[in-house]
Amino acid sequence: MVKFNSEMLILAREARGLSQEELATQLGIKQGTLSKIENGYLDVSEYLDKICDTLNFPQLFFLREGRRFEVNTHYYRKKISVPKKELSQAKAVINILKFNIEKLLLSVELPECNLPKWDVSKNGSPSLYANYLREYWRIPKGRIDNLTSYVEKNGIIVIHVDFGTTKLDGLSIYTEDNQAVIFLNKAFPGDRMRLTLAHEIGHLGMHFSQIVDKERDVEKEAPEFASELLVPSNEILPHLSRLNLEKLADLKRYWKVSMAAILYKAQKLNLVKDNTARYLWTQFRKLNYHIQEPVELEVPVERPGLVNEVIDLYLNDLEYSKSQLADLLCLSLNDLEDYYFQPKVKFKVIKMH
Repeated sequence: MVKFNSEMLILAREARGLSQEELATQLGIKQGTLSKIENGYLDVSEYLDKICDTLNFPQLFFLREGRRFEVNTHYYRKKISVPKKELSQAKAVINILKFNIEKLLLSVELPECNLPKWDVSKNGSPSLYANYLREYWRIPKGRIDNLTSYVEKNGIIVIHVDFGTTKLDGLSIYTEDNQAVIFLNKAFPGDRMRLTLAHEIGHLGMHFSQIVDKERDVEKEAPEFASELLVPSNEILPHLSRLNLEKLADLKRYWKVSMAAILYKAQKLNLVKDNTARYLWTQFRKLNYHIQEPVELEVPVERPGLVNEVIDLYLNDLEYSKSQLADLLCLSLNDLEDYYFQPKVKFKVIKMH
C-alpha cells in the first residue's frame, strides 16, 4: 500500500511560500496538529483533501516516494540577503523540478553533458577556463548571441523559475543521475540572466565537481569566469578607452551585458582612471541605472528549449495527454503549465527504447 509521504507535505507548503503556522491557519487546525502530520506522528486521512485543495497539489504528490534534496547554497549569489522563508521556497520549487526532471528522463535521452571540469589550483585562473570553454564549445569570436543555446546544446538543462523573490539570481544542481540543471530567476532582465547563467556554468565546472580549498574565494572566481566568457578581455580591451555613458551603452548593445558589468571589467583591467570610474558610478546612481538601465538598451531574454522538447516528446511521440503528464509528474495542470509551457527552442532529444 502506498503511504503518505510527510516530506512532500513540507515541500508543498514551502513551495507555496507558507510557514507551518500560516498553513495551519488556512486549514483551520492547530499548528501542533500540522507539526505532528509533517513529522509522521498523526494520521493525515481526515485532513488530506483539505491539504490538497489549499496547496493545489494532487494527492499523488503526497504519495510519491523520495526525500527532499538539500540544495547547497554555499556558492550562490545573494544568499546572505535572501530571507530564510524565500530561500526555503526557492529550494522547494527546485526540489519539485528535480523530481520531475528525473522522472521525465527515464524515457528520454538528452544530449550528453559536455562541460569540462576545471581545477583552478592546477589548470589556471577562471579567465583561462572561460577562454578554454569558448574554444571547446566552438564559440566564435565576439559576443555570444545566445548563451542558453550553447549551454543546452551541450546537455545542460536551463529552466526559468519564479523563485518568489527578487534577491536570488540563480541556482544550479546535479540530479541523482548527474544531470546538470541551471535554474534562473525569470524576474530579472535579459542581461542579468545571461550573466547569471555564465556564473552558474562557472560553478558547475569549477566548484561542484571537486573539493575546493577553503582559502579560495569561489564568489570571486565565478564572476571572473562569467565576465570573461561573455566579454573576452583581449577582444573588448581596444574599446575601453575614454569611457563615458554613451560608449558604455554602445558596448552593451553589442556584448549584451549590462553597462555596469562593462564598467567593472574596465576597472579590473585598469583601463579606466579612478576619478573617471567614480564619476561614472555617480552618474549611474543619479540616473538610477544601478536599479534599471535604459529601457531602450534592454537585452532580450533568452528562452530555454530543452525541457520543452522533452515535454513535446511526451505529448506527441509517447502520446501522453496533458492530464496524464500532470499525473506522471504529480502536479496540478496549473503547475504543469507554469513550469513547462514556455516559448520553444528546437533541440535534438531521443526517445529511449
